[in-house]
Amino acid sequence: MKIDILTLFPNFYDSPLSIGIIKTALEEKKVNINIVNMREFGEGNYKRCDDYPYGGGPGVILTFNIFKKYFDNNKKGHTIFFTPSGTTITQKKIKELSQKEHLTFVLGHYEGIDYRIEEKYVDECISIGDYVLSGGEIPSLLLLDAIIRYKGVMNNNDSVVSDTFEDNSNGLLEYEQYTRPELIDNMKVPDILLSGHHKKIEEYRRERSLIKTFNIRADLFSKLQLNHKDIKTIYNYLINKTNNN
Repeated sequence: MKIDILTLFPNFYDSPLSIGIIKTALEEKKVNINIVNMREFGEGNYKRCDDYPYGGGPGVILTFNIFKKYFDNNKKGHTIFFTPSGTTITQKKIKELSQKEHLTFVLGHYEGIDYRIEEKYVDECISIGDYVLSGGEIPSLLLLDAIIRYKGVMNNNDSVVSDTFEDNSNGLLEYEQYTRPELIDNMKVPDILLSGHHKKIEEYRRERSLIKTFNIRADLFSKLQLNHKDIKTIYNYLINKTNNN
């Protein structure tokens, strides 16, 4: 898989690409990441890459010409532009993108980009949430990390398909997890997890996922198919919570 990242700030990636699963993916040649310094395509003695927008307004935007110079001489992958007005990223979309052979990330900065860049070159606009950042570098790194998790670089690849928001998670947030020691500062690992009874542990984890999702992301319940036992779990939780209050 090849990923081209078109940025004004290539040094941003020096550290992230040198650690963790991204480093592993590069070393094992699971992915080829090409960081493109768009200032090389700037205009004039100062390699200018931005200009004031027509119609006025605060700040500057990236110009069309620097991207035209790049795309006129380089192969274009499935091209993504990161913007708050894009479609919010999901695990399903990340999985879909991980199967592409070639991706190109267009990173805006300052107040954005000339819209004609989006019209001519961009295949898909993606948002990572309802907030605004100074540029596309952080969103691109987020997507890069999420995609690479599907490239066989995890110590235990089974953990990828069982994570929150994966199909195997049944749409629930992941249950709480614990490790040794059994007792820390009067906080004890739940007895059921020490029992060795796998069926009961599985049922317990389902209950904890249901309660956690109900408390933190109740909106996800509109997409779930709950059985009678699930509904009873939430009912009992609410009854106990009411009684304790």
